[in-house]
Amino acid sequence: MKKRIAILTGGTSSEREIALASAERVRSALSDHFDVLLYDLPKDMDKFLSEYRLIDAVVPVFHGRGGEDGAVQGFLRILGVPFIFSDVEAQAIAFNKPLAKTVVTQAGIITPDGKVIFDKVGIVYHNPVVVKPVDSGSSIGVSIVRNAADLDNALDIAFKESSGVLIEEFIKGDEYTVVVIETGSGASALPVIEIKPKTEFFDLKSKYDPSLCDEICPAPISDFLATELKTAALAAHRSIGARHISRSDFIVDKDCKVWFLEINTIPGMTANSLVPKALTVANINFGDLLALWIYSLI
Repeated sequence: MKKRIAILTGGTSSEREIALASAERVRSALSDHFDVLLYDLPKDMDKFLSEYRLIDAVVPVFHGRGGEDGAVQGFLRILGVPFIFSDVEAQAIAFNKPLAKTVVTQAGIITPDGKVIFDKVGIVYHNPVVVKPVDSGSSIGVSIVRNAADLDNALDIAFKESSGVLIEEFIKGDEYTVVVIETGSGASALPVIEIKPKTEFFDLKSKYDPSLCDEICPAPISDFLATELKTAALAAHRSIGARHISRSDFIVDKDCKVWFLEINTIPGMTANSLVPKALTVANINFGDLLALWIYSLI
């Protein structure tokens, strides 16, 4: 008899539709391995609460606040239901960008200088900066500010997404991302992906519209730089206590210095997402990988 696996997805964040698309891909990947049920929360919460005792493990597929910040993971801990991906603490650290930056710097990784603000009083523009919500994903609410006239509007956009805003030093360079996965032999980094957006930066539209961005895997870079990026991604994964999978984003400047931007503990898994691209190049079956993580828990 097949094990019964529940996919919890949806949520109420601004990334809800992306989460639903990721969940459908996860359901398709798991359908040969398990009896898969999908619950769209919060709509299906009562149904899940009436059935969770019959479920062997959960795959939480959320992007954004409420699902990628440790809240759902804490809920599952209370219910006593095993779940894949990172646990409560790692989810909470990764989702809070300044906190994640603080933690990974302890592992020797450099990251752009920044400060967190909770209102606009006394904020003065000095140099090009990146303005981003403290706790949001998919580049929602993020702006690159290159002149003083645009700062106020950028802050308004970011504050719509979060009560805290990170104003971060703008680092000019090339953008890369590295997926880390855990298998029976431990954590390993997948081939580096170079991200070349055709818009100003890798914003929400660029992430899910292939015509707006080139995502090259493996990245056409030297073995030395690829190793540096992979080493940094592995260090970030381990430093926050991530489990099963993470994806770290970096900028490499003109001096080939690697700058950590952020880490994602439930990265996008849609057909246009970065994780499937890296898995394909590494010749790793997505469904088999998910099954490996699930069987490690049950």
